[in-house]
Order: sequence, then C-alpha cells, then structure tokens
Amino acid sequence: MEAISIKLIALAVILANFFASSLQSIQLDRPLFAEIYPEAVVENLWLAYRDKIQKDGRTLDRDRNYITTSEGQSYALLRAVWIDDKEIFDRVLKWTNNNLRERDDQLFAWLWGQKDGRWGVLKEEGGINSASDADQDIALALIFAYKRWKQNHYLEQAKKILADIWEKEVVILKERPYLVAGNWAKENNSYTINPSYFMFYAYPIFNEVDPAHDWLGLKDTSYQVLQVSTLAPLDRKRSGNLPPDWISIDPDTLRVQPAIYKDKKTDFSYDAFRVLWRVTLDWEWHKDKRAIDYLKSVGTLENEWMKRGSFSDSYHHDGQPATKYENSSIYAGTYPYFSLIHPEIAKELYRKKLGRLYDSNTENFSKPLDYYSQNWVWFGFAFHAKKLPNLYLIEDEND
Repeated sequence: MEAISIKLIALAVILANFFASSLQSIQLDRPLFAEIYPEAVVENLWLAYRDKIQKDGRTLDRDRNYITTSEGQSYALLRAVWIDDKEIFDRVLKWTNNNLRERDDQLFAWLWGQKDGRWGVLKEEGGINSASDADQDIALALIFAYKRWKQNHYLEQAKKILADIWEKEVVILKERPYLVAGNWAKENNSYTINPSYFMFYAYPIFNEVDPAHDWLGLKDTSYQVLQVSTLAPLDRKRSGNLPPDWISIDPDTLRVQPAIYKDKKTDFSYDAFRVLWRVTLDWEWHKDKRAIDYLKSVGTLENEWMKRGSFSDSYHHDGQPATKYENSSIYAGTYPYFSLIHPEIAKELYRKKLGRLYDSNTENFSKPLDYYSQNWVWFGFAFHAKKLPNLYLIEDEND
C-alpha cells in the first residue's frame, strides 16, 4: 500500500510539472500586447512618463538625488516633438532655457541639482560644463519643433546652438572637424571623445540649417573615428568589434587611444550601446552605406545571444563580459541593429526581453526602471513602431 502511495505521489509530481511546462509554453506562444499594438505602447509609455515631469518642465533622476541633466531634458524634448506634444515640449524647453543656460554661450550646463540646501547648476561638480550629445539632441529637437509647429523661434535658437557646438565642441585637426565630448574635453593635449555622442543622422539636417559649417565633414570623421575605435584593440590584446564608451584622439598624430581619464573606460556599456541605435537611424533616414557597413562589422553580440539568449550590461573592449547583470537599456538600444542585420534575433529579443517590459494592465513598464532606461526603452519601442520619423522632411508652408 505504501509503495502504491509513493507511486501516486510521483505520478502527481510528474503531471504537475507537465501541466506547468505546458502552461508556460502556451504563455510564451501567446502574442504580447507590445507585439500586437506597438503604437499604443509608445503612446502609453509617453503619457506615463510625462506625468513624472515636473509642472515647470524639469525631468528628474530620482535614483541620483533628484538631479536633472541636459541629457534628460534633451530626451524629453525629442520624445515630445516625435509624439506631437507641444505643451510638454514648450514646458521642458522653458525650464531648460531658464535653468541650464548659465554659460557664456548658447550651450547648456549638464548637471543641475541641490547643494547645501540650494538648487542650481552644480558648478563644484563640473556641472557648468557642456555635453555635446545633449546640445546636439536639443538642437535637433528644436529644428523638428520648427518643422512640426511652424514657429520660427525654435529654428532661431537651434541655429545659435549649432554655431556654439561648432565653436566649443568641435575641434579642427589637420583641417578636418572632430566632435569632442564637451567644452571640457580639450585638455592635456588629448581630446576626449564619446562615440555614442556622434549624431550621424542629424548632421545632414544640421548642414541644411547651418551651411556655414562643415557638418558633412564632421559626419565623415565621426564614422572614421567610430570604425577605428571599434576595430582597434585599444587597452586590450584584441578587439571584440564593439564600440567603446570613451576614447581620446591625439591632436598631433590623430591616433585613437583610450581616454586619459580613469573613469572613462573603453567598455561597451551604458554609453556605447547608443551607437548602434544612432547608426541604424542614419540608415533609416539617409541610407548612408557607411551605416550598414559599420553595423555588419560589429561583433560579439550575435554570438552572445546565440549562446546565452541575453546580454551583460557591460563588456570589455575584447568582448568579454564585464558583469553578470542585465540592463533593459542595452536590449532597447541594440534592437534596431538586430532588426537590420539579424532580423530573426531581433524578433526573439523583442519577444523575450523588450516586449515584456510593458504591462498592458497598468499601461506602463512591467518593472521599475531608472530614468535612463525609461527613456532608452521608449526609444527602442518607438523604433520598432516606426515612430521616429525624420521630421525635417515636413514641408515648410512657403515651399
């Protein structure tokens, strides 16, 4: 009798495991809301995010003592103009102009927060310095705002920003322009560069708006620096064919090398994944052959997905994982690359990683995300939903 009971228990366990496995299989096979209604995901996530923007137009990084960055403001501006939310755009722009314009030019202080009980630009922490990625994003958002809403003041401010980007954040080496990471990045006879700041897709637009400067030449050198820094071993014995977070360029020899600052590493991490999003967008908007050629040269990620079905949140420049953790931003940022170069992997990635970050019941993210991930996951969803158009193509009323 005891033997029969043991067998029945064993059978029950087997059946329970079978049905649990079958149920899980059914759930995995069921289409996700984000697969069926990608446009609704983009809209709903924007509505959820806009509610977190202060009424005066300030975005908050709640995980970093409620600071505000020029980067965060630039993301809100881009998202607002793409989603056609003029109210939020104007509110964010007003706060940005009123609080981050403490420099003696048209660029933006990168860091704002609380120090000794007072709120303002965190000058002691270098917050008065500019960040060329945010400055370029804001300029592009203003150009798009002009095209979408037909108000000249947006375009006029964009032109002033572009002129000072060229003056303060572009260096001329051997008669060619190179983008550096900010006004601060030209010290110690070495120019600090963040390849994820290269706005390949924006330079043809900037060239139309600001023909006094060689933006197409800047696009040329940006692709060259990106290609060299991706393939060169830098501080490793070999390259994993991944773009680095940070590098520097020798102004005399034009040699691409690791950055001189210890905290600015050559890893493929929270900065560098944006390269793949930006290059893919250049292909989508301009069909620049250099974009597709570069994306085909990228390594490590395809093999990582085939082997593990996931990515680490950071890789050393030789392609070896630097951590055991995952990060939602990297899935979102690399998704456009996979959709173009490895579409089958893109489908798996969207279904298993990106699409599951949306909860249709709450119409928000399915888990808490930091400010940076909230933005980049949205950019990934928006790319998938084809909601990142080149708004410069909107015809002017006088055309």
